[in-house]
Amino acid sequence: MSISRDDLLKAATVLALAGLALTILVDWQGVPLPGDLWTIRHIQDAGHLRKNAYLINAAHDWLWAPVAGSIALVLLRGRLWRTALVPSRREGLSAFAAAVVLWRGDALLKAIVESPRPYVAAGVSIDGHFGGYGYPSGHVYNDVLFYGLIAVLVPGYLPGRMVLPVRALALAIIVCSGLARIAVGAHWPSDTVGGYLWGGVALCLAVWFGRWVAQRR
Repeated sequence: MSISRDDLLKAATVLALAGLALTILVDWQGVPLPGDLWTIRHIQDAGHLRKNAYLINAAHDWLWAPVAGSIALVLLRGRLWRTALVPSRREGLSAFAAAVVLWRGDALLKAIVESPRPYVAAGVSIDGHFGGYGYPSGHVYNDVLFYGLIAVLVPGYLPGRMVLPVRALALAIIVCSGLARIAVGAHWPSDTVGGYLWGGVALCLAVWFGRWVAQRR
């Protein structure tokens, strides 16, 4: 059962309020927030997670590939195979168009909050050079937005037997994205929570816009 447009707006509102509260807290108090340092140290102590974090980070670096493939499937809707759901091309293309518009939403928030990334003096291990501000995590924000959009749209463009594996993979990338960014010292845990919240807002808005366009007469 698909979520209604009204429910999408309600979800976006709840996530936005939570994201706004966290954003104000980070901007007012500064990082690390209570619990940030404890959490990042324990995650970095998990050697296997830190060792394999590059795999999840690569899923973001190559994000253009699944997005391009998904757009191709939208354009070829119904020509390759039959699916259980048959949304219009307008819905899929409009949703991806909205996602592209929202793609740099994290950069706007970073410029407003100007929150520093983790630093060695706090006892955090930094694996690499990470420029710019930390809050919210752009990797997490865009993974939630684009992999989440793929997971939402996949029933309409792939055979039923492929829906669950694709959704499971997309969800795994989204969940592990925040852990990977913490493990390499690129972000505080609060940065990744902000990425999840604001990425969720962007995802709800993109899906809502796609359905709004598709239902217009």
